[in-house]
Amino acid sequence: MSRRNHLLLLLPAVAFLLLGARAGRACSCAGGMTVLDSYEWADVVVIARAVSLERAAKQEGRSPEKKPGEKSDDSEEVEERAGVGRVISTKMAVERVFKGGLKAGDEMVFAQGGGADCIYTFDDEDVGHKYLFYLKRLKGTTVWIAGTCGRSGRVGGAQDDLLYLNKLGKTRGRTRISGTASFDAYDPPEVAGLKIRIAGAGKTYEVKTDENGVYEIYDVPAGKYTVEPEMPRGWRVSRFYLDYSPSFAGNEEDRPSKKIPIVLEDKKHAGLDLRFEIDNAIAGKIYDTTGRPMNGVCLNLVPAEGEVPRYFYKGDCTEKGGAFRVEQIPPGAYVLVVNREGKVTSSAPFGTFYYPNVSRREDATVFHFGPGDFVENLRVYVPKMEETITVEGVLLYSDGRPAADGRVEFRSEKNVEDNYPDAQAKTDAKGRFSIKILKGMKGQLYGEFMTYSGEFENCPALEAILKKSGNSVPEVRTPAVELNTENSLYGIELRYPFPSCKKARI
Repeated sequence: MSRRNHLLLLLPAVAFLLLGARAGRACSCAGGMTVLDSYEWADVVVIARAVSLERAAKQEGRSPEKKPGEKSDDSEEVEERAGVGRVISTKMAVERVFKGGLKAGDEMVFAQGGGADCIYTFDDEDVGHKYLFYLKRLKGTTVWIAGTCGRSGRVGGAQDDLLYLNKLGKTRGRTRISGTASFDAYDPPEVAGLKIRIAGAGKTYEVKTDENGVYEIYDVPAGKYTVEPEMPRGWRVSRFYLDYSPSFAGNEEDRPSKKIPIVLEDKKHAGLDLRFEIDNAIAGKIYDTTGRPMNGVCLNLVPAEGEVPRYFYKGDCTEKGGAFRVEQIPPGAYVLVVNREGKVTSSAPFGTFYYPNVSRREDATVFHFGPGDFVENLRVYVPKMEETITVEGVLLYSDGRPAADGRVEFRSEKNVEDNYPDAQAKTDAKGRFSIKILKGMKGQLYGEFMTYSGEFENCPALEAILKKSGNSVPEVRTPAVELNTENSLYGIELRYPFPSCKKARI
């Protein structure tokens, strides 16, 4: 076996050591590192240009079965190491060195990731592009591995890093607060010149973003601060992306706020990237023909004219009380369509219609949305409905205690393979439920919930059911009640085949 192929076979183990247990399963990145933390962590920090890719040769047909103890040839082992796009490795040329023993002109060979292992993947479009890499030296191999969860990436997206790295001689040992402002939109506002107010330790500082949307300030005392960005009209800071910023000090439950908390340590950096999302919405309630709110009805915004893009989706399904809300709507003209698929169900016992109660898109009310445009308290009335009946009852455990906040479902005899039941409802604190079902449907009514072994303490009856199911996260059901829904039914009792159990402390 050649030395090169031997090194390629070592990559899975090396990746595991470098990236932790995440390398063996789907990649999921937590909060990031600051520029300084990344610089101090890395053995090598360079800018390199992708020169060429090496791919595994395609093999015609299947290789013959190998006998026990028979070694694979080099071509088979290279084939096994091929990553995304059958790429084995990517050759890079070093153009600038910020840290480490490399020099401009040196060649680097990067391993190809598998698509879900937190290792960079490269393709033909990457050839010629420059990358900023923060890298660890790996003993026993000349192959480099770039992780996707760090700050490594194309130079075009690394302007925050380069502001610091390009003046290392003047900035080492000084505190720094920095980040990048960007917009989640196809036609975003200008990122330059946005005011960023930083307040804490009895002082307030104000900086502006540069042409790349980057802001920075040095020599701020260590402590707790709030970052308050200038909000362009019709935009707000995306709460989702804050968790990926290195120094965000808020809680997961915090709603978006103009003042965002961060922490700056002595002689360290604090990083907070600001991703703006469009701020607009349409909201209201859906009512049946008698004026009662409807739960579980789905609706969509679709373009007022032209074909609806295949993967375009802006919609919601009503919750208890009939309420819906659709946010972050791309600028444009839209109409509101209810039950777009047209399937008559127990929760939506009517066909497709457009607001306000018309059957054609051309006749519907047109809503125009841009940044900051809101339509609130819209009242949508269903024009006509199929007749439904009401089924009410109680969901209990075998010891007679109520199953609060439980799920009750009805599945018709025609709906066997569909993943979704025909109708469902939640129980209240006393286990009571009320569910609407299309009149004349035959089927089964049952209570259901998902659990796992060890979720509850001292619950042998439930554990026996879980063991028998052979599923790690099974759906546990009550015995079903057969229904022929010609008339409303009351006093139905559904009972789980195990007693109420206390949840285990984790």
